[in-house]
Amino acid sequence: MKIKTEKGIQKFFSLGMHPYIIKKYNSLFDELLKEYQMTQVEIDVLAFLANNPEYNHAQDIVNVRGISKGHVSLAIEKLVKRGLVTRNPDPVNRRWNILCVEKKADELVKKIQNIQHAFDEQAYQNISQEDIVKYHEILQQVYHNLGGGQHE
Repeated sequence: MKIKTEKGIQKFFSLGMHPYIIKKYNSLFDELLKEYQMTQVEIDVLAFLANNPEYNHAQDIVNVRGISKGHVSLAIEKLVKRGLVTRNPDPVNRRWNILCVEKKADELVKKIQNIQHAFDEQAYQNISQEDIVKYHEILQQVYHNLGGGQHE
């Protein structure tokens, strides 16, 4: 994208930055993945459920987090087998299950959240709170402009 600024026409490679940011974020979990013999998707699903208890269905993870249905299903199956997550029938819609993070996952969730916090600290260093809020407001608007959030 090219934008005219005070410095003249500038190119912005916003979409080119996204893969780098995701790769950097994921790399912070390498030791944890080895320690717990888990995949990044399993970590992402567990983190999502722990950080967002209002989203407790597999379809929520697909819609909000953008992970494919197949990957989410496989990750949930593995997390359930490990006893880190339970599936309980949804009383409103029996075709769906309510996903709950178990106490057994507390230590791992804490480690995940510590890594997420360290990522945020590094990513947002030297950026004011006001600019961080504005950045997220703009990103949210772009997300909605492109049709995001319609299934949430």
